[in-house]
Amino acid sequence: ILAMVLVSCSIPGRGLMHHFTAVLMLPHHAARTTPGWQGDPVPFSEESVTDWHRLVHALLAAPADLSAIPGESVSAKNAILARIRARLNSTDLNRLRQGFAGPTPPPAIRRPVIEALNDALADRSLPKLARSGDLPLPRHIRRRLKRAGHSDIASTILAQVNRGIIDACLPESIEPRAPGVIEHVPAVMLADPSRDPGRALDGFVNGLGTGDEWISPSDIPVAAWSRTLLFWVPLICTMAALVTGLALVIHRQWSVHERLPYPTVEFARALFPQEDGSLSTVFRSHLFWLGALPVFLLYMNNYARAWWPEYLIPIRSSFDFWPLLDIFPVFKRGYAPLHCLFRPTIYFSVVGLTCFLAGDATLSLGIAPYLYTLVTGILAGYGISVGGAFLRPSINAFHHAGGYCAMFLVLLYTGRHYFANTGRRVFGLASTEKIPAAAVWGGRVALGAGILLLIQLVAVGIDWPLALLYLAGAIVIYVVASRLLAEVGLFRLQPFFFPCALIWGMLGVRAVGPDQLLMLGLVSSVLLIYPRATIMPFVVCALRFAERVRVRVGPVSAAGYGAFVLGLLVAIPVTLLIQYQYGAIRAGDGWSAGTAPRLAFAATCSVRHHLAAQGLLDSTLRAGFFERLAHIQPIPACLVGFGITFALTWLFTFLRYRFAWWPFHPVMFLVLASWQSTYVAFSFLIGWVIKALVTKYGGATAYLRLRPWMIGLVAGELLAGLVPIVIGTIYYVVTGSPPPAYGFR
Repeated sequence: ILAMVLVSCSIPGRGLMHHFTAVLMLPHHAARTTPGWQGDPVPFSEESVTDWHRLVHALLAAPADLSAIPGESVSAKNAILARIRARLNSTDLNRLRQGFAGPTPPPAIRRPVIEALNDALADRSLPKLARSGDLPLPRHIRRRLKRAGHSDIASTILAQVNRGIIDACLPESIEPRAPGVIEHVPAVMLADPSRDPGRALDGFVNGLGTGDEWISPSDIPVAAWSRTLLFWVPLICTMAALVTGLALVIHRQWSVHERLPYPTVEFARALFPQEDGSLSTVFRSHLFWLGALPVFLLYMNNYARAWWPEYLIPIRSSFDFWPLLDIFPVFKRGYAPLHCLFRPTIYFSVVGLTCFLAGDATLSLGIAPYLYTLVTGILAGYGISVGGAFLRPSINAFHHAGGYCAMFLVLLYTGRHYFANTGRRVFGLASTEKIPAAAVWGGRVALGAGILLLIQLVAVGIDWPLALLYLAGAIVIYVVASRLLAEVGLFRLQPFFFPCALIWGMLGVRAVGPDQLLMLGLVSSVLLIYPRATIMPFVVCALRFAERVRVRVGPVSAAGYGAFVLGLLVAIPVTLLIQYQYGAIRAGDGWSAGTAPRLAFAATCSVRHHLAAQGLLDSTLRAGFFERLAHIQPIPACLVGFGITFALTWLFTFLRYRFAWWPFHPVMFLVLASWQSTYVAFSFLIGWVIKALVTKYGGATAYLRLRPWMIGLVAGELLAGLVPIVIGTIYYVVTGSPPPAYGFR
């Protein structure tokens, strides 16, 4: 049961549902107001025509009556132009035949031609004709052709498609329309509010509910969501199957061969009953209660103050070291959230979990953000900025990428014999080592899911080499993030690099292409934008817990995956119901409703403007992957940043394995100074100091005796976090008003 719950925990938070539906719908809302997102107007105007003589000649040269020559083959271009010509009456055609002097005809000729072109924008036969021919259509038009002829397609979408078709038929006389950034996305990757924008889009943004009266589930505009969910839900389930299979493969290597501590699992296991059903021994320890009760009472006092601020005094668990920045101003220039480093809060759960960690890992997690801030501050003094933004390449992102990729290769190297034998068994070959059946089947599931995931990405328009590179980058993130949780118990983590940005920095924007970057960025926005609560670490912990209580990991993984799929099918309609009731902006926050839906589009707009300024946009959009590959141009600063942390991770790994006295763990190059690592760094340092002092003056035996006290610190903080949830829920149900805001500070 716990394993199923653990896997399902990856659904409701930052791992998925916090931003999922908003990313699919709110780009349409942003396109209304964001400069540079809208594209050119769809209707033709007189300014759209670049050569009136060629336009008139093309219309007059088109067949006057296609039905009169049924046996003659007519090109798609001529058939489309014939339908435009058919919208001109005999008087207008006579005027065209008479010709005109100068570059611009009189209004009597211009007006009917523009009206005929605009009238053709609503012609539902044009997409069918374009599909049957070989017109040089832009890629974003080709992607929409298949559905453009359907009777239920919105008139706005049909007009955009037909405008692209007409532009392709008249390239020498019509200025091609620049499409909006939304139009470059395959239709299945976003929700479709075009048929009922008032309810589907405006209702999603502002809500459809009135007062306290709840809307009916039938009020949700299902038609706007059905097509995109039929793409994303199978994709998410395929990725979940892939990482579940990988977790089964690596489980024995990490749990048995390397004997990783799994701190969060061991804490939970310490609270569970013993095998005979009796109460855990930790509850019989006075030290446990000496750790749990003070922490619990501290937070309860602070929570009570949120209700009665005039009667109670808060007990602070934070410190203010901000004046130190005046002594060491180099830190002010560093790339890190300084308020977390120099106004830290003690998190007792983090302090307590250090009792399960090696000393070098605890020290490294504590000092890494301070060291990285110092180094980046020094670099800033020389004019080298390492900062960047989500889904874009930067030195900071490539620092994280270098550490993650190096650690992934380290994991492959240390488990090379086990993984090689597992691979042989996956393909039905004999192995020199006995491999558990669960690992073999996990490998087969991961392989099949990986192939299916590639097919899904390629089917939507992503070039297969880029899809393969993206999948490799995603696996690196999932596996190394799981390793962080299994080895050092880091439950607040953020890789801060994304496969799409890694590909961008390694190959260059011309080699990848803006359309490909947009699609890969959108996949990242759904699956990996905030992977601190992603599924694989939960699965890894679930398997370890099952093993600790002697339950077979194979059935546990299957049950966990089933719970994930079921939870996803429940979460999506419930989330949509809440968002259409209150509005996505009110139901979400600035990140989910404001930032996350814009990231991929803002990045691709920047790329398009850069290429357009160089006169390379059109050629880049027309070229295939292998044509673009000739223009590989990596970003040198990013490669240097990648190489530094890649090399240091390998060096620190070697020194740690080679010399027992080496005090640092390579995990420091995985956390650096992200917001999540700075948030808990001070607490790791406190845990390291406690462990070092107790071990030095009392020995290992004294430290083992102290473990129940540190477990109590974790339990006290967790219980203190549960009580406000219960009280707040009861208060809201009874009164209908939200309880006072409260957070751990």
